[in-house]
Amino acid sequence: MKWRVELYGRLRDAGAGDALELELSGRPAASEVLAAVGRALGRPEILAGAVLATEDAVLAADEPVPERARLAVLPPVCGG
Repeated sequence: MKWRVELYGRLRDAGAGDALELELSGRPAASEVLAAVGRALGRPEILAGAVLATEDAVLAADEPVPERARLAVLPPVCGG
C-alpha cells in the first residue's frame, strides 16, 4: 500500500521536499513508517526524537497506522 508522509522542519530541509511516497505492506506500525522515512532520506539519524502523527493524534511507536490517515513526521521542537 502507498502512504504519503508529510515532512516538517529539519526533515523537509533534508532534501526530500515536503512529502514522501512510501510503499509499505499491510498496515504498518508507526515505527515501521519512521524507519522507512529514514531509509528514504538516507539519514535515519535525522529522525532522532521525531514522531509520526495523524491529523488527530501522535502515534505510539507500536501503534498501527490508521487506514487512509493523513500522516506527518514531526521533528522535536524546543522553545520557551
